[in-house]
Amino acid sequence: MFDYLLISTAAFISISLMTAVSLRLARVSWVRFESLFTDTTDRQLKGLFLFANTKYIFAFFIAILVGIPLIVFILFESIVPVVVLTILLAFAPRFIFKRLRKRRKASIDRILPDILDQLAGSLVSGATFVNAVQSMVDENEGAIKQEFSLFLRELRVGTRLEEALDNLGERVRSEDMDLVISAALIARDVGGNLAEIFTRLSASLRKKQEMENKISALTAQGVLQGWVVGLLPFGILLALHIIEPEAMKVLWQSILGWVFLGLIIFMELLGGFFISRIVRIDI
Repeated sequence: MFDYLLISTAAFISISLMTAVSLRLARVSWVRFESLFTDTTDRQLKGLFLFANTKYIFAFFIAILVGIPLIVFILFESIVPVVVLTILLAFAPRFIFKRLRKRRKASIDRILPDILDQLAGSLVSGATFVNAVQSMVDENEGAIKQEFSLFLRELRVGTRLEEALDNLGERVRSEDMDLVISAALIARDVGGNLAEIFTRLSASLRKKQEMENKISALTAQGVLQGWVVGLLPFGILLALHIIEPEAMKVLWQSILGWVFLGLIIFMELLGGFFISRIVRIDI
C-alpha cells in the first residue's frame, strides 16, 4: 500500500511539473509569437505610411486563424482542408503586405513622369532642387507626397542629400525611382542641366509605361484564364460536396482521397507557376 501511494505521489508530482513546464513554454512561445507578429506588422505598416493598433490586428488575425478552419472542419469533417486552409491563412498577412507594397509602388511609378516635369519646370524657373521638391510636395497628394515629405524631413534634421536620396530609393524600391535618384546624384557630382535631364527622363518613363500597359492589356486574357482554370477545380469540389456530401466524404476522410487532394494542389501550383512565367514579360 505504501509503495502504491509513493508511486502515485511521484506520478502526480511528475505530471504536475510537466504540465507547469508545458504551460510555461506555451506562454513564453505565445508572447514571443505575439511580439514578433506585432513588431513585423508595425514595421510593414509604417513602411506603407499606415498607422494602426497592431494588438487589435493580432487579435483579429488569431480569430480568423482559429475561426475559419473550425467552420471548415464542421462542414467537411476532415482535417486535411483544415490544415491546408490554416497554412494559407498563416501566410495571408505576408501576401497582403506584398500586394499593398506593389500597389503603392505602381501608384508612385504611374505619377513619376508628371512629377519629373513638375520638378523640371521649377528648376527652369530658378528654384533649387530641394525647393522644387518642396513645391511638388505642396501640390500633390498620395504616396508620392508621403515619400518626398519624409525625404525633406530627413534633410531638415541634418541628413546629407545623398543619404536622404538613398533612403528614398530603399523605401520605394522602384527601378524608375532609382533612375531619378541616379540622375539627381550624377548632376550634383559632375554638373549638368538637371531640368533637361528630368525632362528627357520623363519622356523615357512615359514610353516605358506605354509599353508596359500594352503588354498588360495583351496578357490580361491569359492572366484571367489562369485564375479561372486555377479556381475551377476547387469550385467543382465545393459544389459536389454540397450536392453529394456522403459521396464526397471518401475524398475528405480517406488516405486515397488525401493523396488525390495533394496531387490536385500540386498540379494547381505547378500550372499557376507556368502560367505566371508565360504572361510575365519584363521590359
